[in-house]
Amino acid sequence: MAANRKNQRYVYKTQGVCPLEIHFQIDQGFLSDIRFVGGGCPGNAHLVNRLLKGRQLDEVLEIVNGIDCRNGTSCPDQLASAIKAVADGQLSPAASFLLAEDPILKTRIGLIGELAGNPHGLKNMVSAMSEAGVEAVVCLGNLTGESTQNQQTLKSIRKLKIQAIQGQSDWNYANGTEIPLFPPLDHQGRDWLVQLPQVLSFLVGGKKCIAFFGDFIQKLPGYSDYEPYALEVNMVCGLTDFMRDETVFPALEAMTPQFHADIVLFSQTRKWGHWHVGGKDFISVGPATGEVSPSWGLLEVISGKIEFSRMQL
Repeated sequence: MAANRKNQRYVYKTQGVCPLEIHFQIDQGFLSDIRFVGGGCPGNAHLVNRLLKGRQLDEVLEIVNGIDCRNGTSCPDQLASAIKAVADGQLSPAASFLLAEDPILKTRIGLIGELAGNPHGLKNMVSAMSEAGVEAVVCLGNLTGESTQNQQTLKSIRKLKIQAIQGQSDWNYANGTEIPLFPPLDHQGRDWLVQLPQVLSFLVGGKKCIAFFGDFIQKLPGYSDYEPYALEVNMVCGLTDFMRDETVFPALEAMTPQFHADIVLFSQTRKWGHWHVGGKDFISVGPATGEVSPSWGLLEVISGKIEFSRMQL
């Protein structure tokens, strides 16, 4: 049974309760790391986690099954439904990283590198992108950083309806590891961050593009080389050291026929760069702010050719 496998992570979509999802792990029949995401009472959610973490699944079901709060169910009762779904084979383990796919074809994309908690810089860049005729904006992770304005930055991203992916700093904040001496995020902010994809796939001028922050993805629990786009991630992060080791480019070229993506975007190195290897485009997006002049990237396809420009305010 799936419930007896080692260290499997699950995401269950709830019904009739405030939290939208329940994230949890099962390790050889024992429950761990229970998290109610997207609403509800944080205190009660933490209490449920403390009381149930490390218990056998049968024992958990006896405790939580049938508890009523509203709509004939409750958060604990929904956890029981999730465990039953695993046992019945109706809920499969979650992917080792979260992938979001945008199927809408676009021709001009604005790219924002590490924001590090700068809402003012974000608004200025989005305004410049609008004037440049950009159809969509993508933030490539580390939305948060050593800043007193992380909370406001996340609010601005949501208000502007910007697509964003999770960076290392965002992962840390989402999981309760915050930067000393800087204000903590509220529960809503952490929940929003934990639901961000680590990889985003989208279409630019008929070309498939993926965006991710960096190698923290490879360190996520249960990371699998068999996930979609894991090959692209491994080649950029591991083989080429973020395209900084050109001696391995022949080996990279030999692997590109197996890629699903035509364009690979990343931002961990905090540097700007564009390489064309094996018929694929590799683009490093530098930081949004922190330099003499804030910068953003313009990605477009013109006459079938990838064009990438660094735009400065």
